[in-house]
Amino acid sequence: MFFFLLLLLLFPATAISEERWFDRHSEGWFWYESIPEPEEQTNNPAMSAVLSKEPPASWIRKNIGEYLDRAIDDPSKENISAYLYLNKIVKDKAERFAHAGKRIIENDPYLDENIRRPISPAAAKIKDDIAYKAKEAILTKIAKMAGLVFYYKGSCPLCHVQAKAVLLLRMNYGFEIIAISTDGNTIREFPNSHIDLSPPGALNILAYPALFLMRPPSNIKLVRQGALSFTELVDRLVEVAFEQQWIDEQEYTATKIAGSHSLPSLHFPHHELPGPLLKVLNDEK
Repeated sequence: MFFFLLLLLLFPATAISEERWFDRHSEGWFWYESIPEPEEQTNNPAMSAVLSKEPPASWIRKNIGEYLDRAIDDPSKENISAYLYLNKIVKDKAERFAHAGKRIIENDPYLDENIRRPISPAAAKIKDDIAYKAKEAILTKIAKMAGLVFYYKGSCPLCHVQAKAVLLLRMNYGFEIIAISTDGNTIREFPNSHIDLSPPGALNILAYPALFLMRPPSNIKLVRQGALSFTELVDRLVEVAFEQQWIDEQEYTATKIAGSHSLPSLHFPHHELPGPLLKVLNDEK
């Protein structure tokens, strides 16, 4: 009898529970239930860039500094991860840009620096030799139309060093040299130097040694004040000759190891570029 009463007490509760469960119809069948949307992760830098109307590169450039500062000031896992994700995106974009740029350069002679300065050591050596021979020919030409005026002080150690380089210009290219001591002391390389204790003020000599290139009857141009190496002197003499139009642009360009700064014989084909950029490129021709 006890068990019968207990059964009567439990049955209504069980029936009520089952009735409530059946009333919920399809609950538990996941394809009927609506799953709540996850909260928007506004702290995710990649998601922020996607939601922004700006191009990703522009957004990253403006905001990456803020993420870095945040990671430095508060080096939590979230802050550091956010910055590192942005940094990885930048590196990935840079790598893709580099590969794409390399392909474009290799297919466009206007952009390919290998034309001006070969990458191959053997080809670069040939280019160097061509430029060196052109430079020697021009210096020999200059030496036939102009001479060097070398102002120095016998008490100046740098003047003694510079005298050796100036003497090489005479030996290698035939430059006539007028050496002038401004303190009365001569140096060994130029024992027959002139003495001039008060050089002309028009030359504006502020430092010794001072070297000038003079073309008769009265055209005198400063090469350099202060000591220079022989190679630097050679390059400077070519520059002065070009500035004075004693050599033309073709001769001057031939002395440059890297070649000309532009390729006049090439026609830039990319008309889809912005107008101002095309104008600059066309002006370079």
